[in-house]
Amino acid sequence: MLSVPATDRAFLYGDGLFETLLIVSGRVLWLDLHIDRLADGARRLRMNLDSRDVRDAISDTLGTMTGANAILRVTVSRGSGQRGYAPDLSARARVTTTHHSLERPPLDALPPATVTTSSVVMSHQPLLAGLKHCNRLEQVMAAAEAKDLAVDDVLLRNERGVYQCSSNANLFVLRGDRLLTSPCDGSGVLGTRRRFLMETLAPKLGMTAEEKPLQARDLREADGLFLSNSVVGVRGISRWDEQDYPPSERLSALQQSFFSEARQCCAI
Repeated sequence: MLSVPATDRAFLYGDGLFETLLIVSGRVLWLDLHIDRLADGARRLRMNLDSRDVRDAISDTLGTMTGANAILRVTVSRGSGQRGYAPDLSARARVTTTHHSLERPPLDALPPATVTTSSVVMSHQPLLAGLKHCNRLEQVMAAAEAKDLAVDDVLLRNERGVYQCSSNANLFVLRGDRLLTSPCDGSGVLGTRRRFLMETLAPKLGMTAEEKPLQARDLREADGLFLSNSVVGVRGISRWDEQDYPPSERLSALQQSFFSEARQCCAI
């Protein structure tokens, strides 16, 4: 059983980072994107992390798993230290993993999601923007709201009214040959699938990927909306608030291309 000291700074203060990895046929999907994000986060938080420790922890976990498909969480903490907020910048980061078996086919698209606008407003903090850090109370409250409202997810706005993301995924607007998503300069997470879509897949498909602060008008005038994260991949949205979105051939083609790339990555 995993045991983390009560003095661990991620436990006490949320002083840490984490990654959610999809394991398909015993292989981590797009591992380098996760390692890159962890390394960048550790640098920005002045955390003493050796990426080899992360790779070793993942390899050890894969060796003990009984199922071929799973969701694996890697948590990187600053470790333990003296009482108080001030960190020991020389302390070696602590890497822990947990995993859960995945019963559904991991590379099959989920049905389109129903979403509504959340009452949770994301705080503005450029120091932490883009990081997948261990402070997730906004997402916890948003997920609770989605459950109360009996929708698949909720869309969160920042203090300027910009639609930033859902409770657990990046939000994209599809308009013609353009993919639009809000920048993560004050809040939000720079998702690994977001990066793959914008830097790799969109150019392959002859599409333009842009960062643009998404307003309600952008969502209303979109040809389609979709969510992306490491677990669901690309998931379309069928309804937002009172607006329905009919099936989109362009979105369907993008979704199929995404999962095709994922299968090639896992050689299945």
